[in-house]
Amino acid sequence: MRVEKPLFLLDYDGTLAPIAPRPEEAFPHPGALEVLRALMVRYPLYVITGRRVEDLARLLPLPGLRVVGGHGLEEGEIGGESHPLFPVDLGPLRRVLPSCPGVWVEDKGFALAFHYRGAEDEERARACLKVWLAAHEELLRGLGLEVLPGKKVLEVKPKGASKGQAALRLWARYPGHTPIYIGDDATDETAFQVLKGKGLTFKVGPGPTLAEGRLEDVEAVLTYLKSYL
Repeated sequence: MRVEKPLFLLDYDGTLAPIAPRPEEAFPHPGALEVLRALMVRYPLYVITGRRVEDLARLLPLPGLRVVGGHGLEEGEIGGESHPLFPVDLGPLRRVLPSCPGVWVEDKGFALAFHYRGAEDEERARACLKVWLAAHEELLRGLGLEVLPGKKVLEVKPKGASKGQAALRLWARYPGHTPIYIGDDATDETAFQVLKGKGLTFKVGPGPTLAEGRLEDVEAVLTYLKSYL
């Protein structure tokens, strides 16, 4: 499936890069940089990720690449400035961080991600996190925060931001273009939902999804993207 005037909206982890044990180890597929560089000069293209823009810059050193970070919480470009869209004070939450075996905290500045991938007992680690979140439900509510489940991670972030909301905001900037959203995570489902029947949506890998198409893996994603070059 191809369209004449695409607007590419691409997830990073699991879409342009294989999933890795830790975020800093998730390097892009060897062919990803070349393909993205070529697409950027032909079509509007954004990477929509849960990462911070500055963190993604270390993995995708493509000056001018436009990025929406934090599941829609910030926007910027590689080599340029980024700005938060939903400022929030996470100080009170940082003072009561959980002590769950095998869990490590990624502080994104505008959100806190609690990773349990690689824990000796991942189910126990996740259960511990859920108990901690329940105990601090009132604090989260008071700070205007919500919990976003991902692949072996629970992220606490400001309410009102999602990849779906970001996708609609970006699409509004490009009248006449057809959005093509590709992602692999539960966090991408909001984008699949809001773009259903409006563009092309692809789930990467197995599992239930609201996407209307499916690509087997990162290699298949790059093969599809190359069809536009």
